[in-house]
Amino acid sequence: MASGTEELHLRQAGMPGQAGSAGAMPAAWTKSAGYWNEVGMDILGLGGSALDTIKVVDHLPVRDGFCSVLSTRRMLGGSGTNVLVQAQRLGARTASISKVADDADSDAIVDSLRRIGVDTRGVIRQQGGFAAPRCLIYVDGHGEKALVLDGDGRRALPPISMEEASFDLMNETSVLYLDLNPAELSLAAAKIAKDKGKTVVCNMQEDFETVLSKGIDREFLYELLHYVDVFAPCQEGVGPCAGSYEIDDEIEFVRRHFSGIIVLTQGSRGVCAVDASNRRFDVPAFDIDARDTTGAGDSFIGAFMTEHIIGDCPMRQSLVFASACAALTCMDYGALSSPTRGRVEEFLASHGNGMGEDLRTIAHKEN
Repeated sequence: MASGTEELHLRQAGMPGQAGSAGAMPAAWTKSAGYWNEVGMDILGLGGSALDTIKVVDHLPVRDGFCSVLSTRRMLGGSGTNVLVQAQRLGARTASISKVADDADSDAIVDSLRRIGVDTRGVIRQQGGFAAPRCLIYVDGHGEKALVLDGDGRRALPPISMEEASFDLMNETSVLYLDLNPAELSLAAAKIAKDKGKTVVCNMQEDFETVLSKGIDREFLYELLHYVDVFAPCQEGVGPCAGSYEIDDEIEFVRRHFSGIIVLTQGSRGVCAVDASNRRFDVPAFDIDARDTTGAGDSFIGAFMTEHIIGDCPMRQSLVFASACAALTCMDYGALSSPTRGRVEEFLASHGNGMGEDLRTIAHKEN
């Protein structure tokens, strides 16, 4: 792409179903994939939607430094949205509770969600001249990145409130997904979901300073974990709370306050998961040439929920599959490069699990 050009990428899901309808997917196809429940929705996500502007640069600048933009892309983003898009592309039926504005960028966000198949009944449109949530992402030639949330000052969109959130949608879902955006509403949602007997998944893929900026401290986290079934933090987010960045120490810290499934992501080093029976699963990341790591963690948890929670696949098999999704997401620019099931199966057929084994061997070993 020529330097300075700008392109709006609103890709379709590339999966069975009619584009343009929310959650469009033939029931027979869903059943044959093993992802079927009686309530009609698999994953309801409470989290952020945004429009990402990705600028590929010659290098990431140091303080007071300069860099040159080589190309620019604009596409659907936001951590919560990225997770739902990945799950939808793998066969799960998803819906979003989020807020956007009433501007053209917000129109693009909602239209893109609908084309992909995400149910948008819970997406609030805020009137009053606010700006759509936006994120500036700078990516260098090695796939390293820097992210800047663009609040646009006085046009910054206020967070979705308890009164606005469509929590009645919980009656239609099996899983509630949370990314702590916003934090207090996420806690309230977790309590309601747990009371309704739903599976609650909390993803915390941010460094500790960002976590603190959301108003999340140790006491908040301890309370939240009472209502969570799957907790998926990153190593950087848990380290300061645990007093160590060593995996064993972080797992031990989380386990002291949480009895459910722990999925601790380690970036290029892979993932360490511990189930409710304290069985540990260490899965390395695939060795790839990464273009852009934006959304890799979102792709991972979206795939893990679809495989392990909705699809009831074995833990290690689900972790390997999710790791493949994250790897494929890193091989193109933007979180919307998250793969379809067909692409993942092709990738695994040629890469195995990164250790010379295919998923059938892994599933046999685990069972």
